[in-house]
Amino acid sequence: MVVKQRINDIHVHLGKSSIINQHLKLEDLLKFRKKSNIENFALISLDCEISKNNKSIIRLSKKHKFIHGLYWIRKERIPNDIDILKKTLGDGIIGVKFHGVFENKKVTSKIYDPIMKLLQEKKAVLLIHCGRFKDGSPSSNSSFVHALKIAKKYPKIKVILAHMGGNDTSIVKKAINAARNIPNTFFDTSGISTPYRIEYGVQVIGAKRILFGSDFPWCSHRGMYFGVEDALISKKDKELILNKNFLNLIS
Repeated sequence: MVVKQRINDIHVHLGKSSIINQHLKLEDLLKFRKKSNIENFALISLDCEISKNNKSIIRLSKKHKFIHGLYWIRKERIPNDIDILKKTLGDGIIGVKFHGVFENKKVTSKIYDPIMKLLQEKKAVLLIHCGRFKDGSPSSNSSFVHALKIAKKYPKIKVILAHMGGNDTSIVKKAINAARNIPNTFFDTSGISTPYRIEYGVQVIGAKRILFGSDFPWCSHRGMYFGVEDALISKKDKELILNKNFLNLIS
């Protein structure tokens, strides 16, 4: 079945992976965009050659209006990353990506304070990988708990909890309920294969705070799309998740 719905995707990758046999270049993404009927997407480096990919993402997001860059920050490059972000935020780059597993640190660590202050000043996006490690416990560097602490401390940052806070249904429900009264938090659907999690999110926080994300090539784009399409929510809510919320986020 061909996907006819026009889609905006908040979670797409570029480059090489050390874990899966993928090496995505611009031409691959253009084919993916056409095949999947995507209007806009946010582009993030895969885990190899991050500095090289960050540079490519800056260049591509300036050249192509449908590409919106998320710059992967790393602890060993904070001063350099700050200088780059001061020049590029708002000029193709819409924000940053944080991955606590690769960093072996929590996003709340003081080392990242200068980055968070800059994102707050620019009212930018912060997409945080949220894992199911240790069942979402605060002892995990990728727990949703740390993402919510940042959102509370910096209310002008648009904080996106990737994988709806941790992918596992029990963790997703905890994350959504904990974020209920934190309006600058959003959830992306990447890795979410069970429509119930999306239905639960719409019920608790509303469709306007849920963004379609495929995590391509880690996940099947069609699989992620039909996870939303099969959810027992209204057509209007599906349109918000698959399309409109992305545009509202970057406006």
